[in-house]
Amino acid sequence: MPMSGHLERLSIGDHIHRSHEAEGARFSWVEDSCELVISYSNLQAKEIRGVQQGGFEMGLNVVESIPFFCFRIFEVLGAKDYGPPPVGQLVLPWHECPFHLSRFNPQALPCFDEFRARPQTHLGILVILTDWPGMTVEALRFFTVSPFFTQKLIEALLSTAPAYTREGYEQGVQRVFQTYPVNTIGDGCRVRCKSGD
Repeated sequence: MPMSGHLERLSIGDHIHRSHEAEGARFSWVEDSCELVISYSNLQAKEIRGVQQGGFEMGLNVVESIPFFCFRIFEVLGAKDYGPPPVGQLVLPWHECPFHLSRFNPQALPCFDEFRARPQTHLGILVILTDWPGMTVEALRFFTVSPFFTQKLIEALLSTAPAYTREGYEQGVQRVFQTYPVNTIGDGCRVRCKSGD
């Protein structure tokens, strides 16, 4: 399955026009891949390096019939060729992005049957790091997730689709975030994957 060409259309320093109401992360479908926009004020150099060349750990958790795409980023430190193995230093802790189908216009979604018919497909993820509130691109990254993670994500989306309408979804998300402390949704993920798996 071909991956989206969105990465070539963006460059460091570009201003993007995405709906991003507050600092944080938003995970969305874009054509046949996904897009993760992370936006923060006062970005540090290690956060930019982490997005550009660090390790992403992704997790999937379904809480109250809402799939959550979770991720955290590690900066890889240490020798490349000889010496002790590299060590990952946490750059950004778990981010927990609700990802229910009621958020999306059905016309914008891919044909999930094509993904399911090809169980070895790796879902592509475009990561865009921007400053807040200017939304100027500071770092770009494109990687894929494992076929197992791809299939589990699609399975979670399809099995939870009837649980919420567009109106009820927002209330459901607020209820989850009021009930679950920060990082517990990410820590509780049983389906996990690393960037490039």
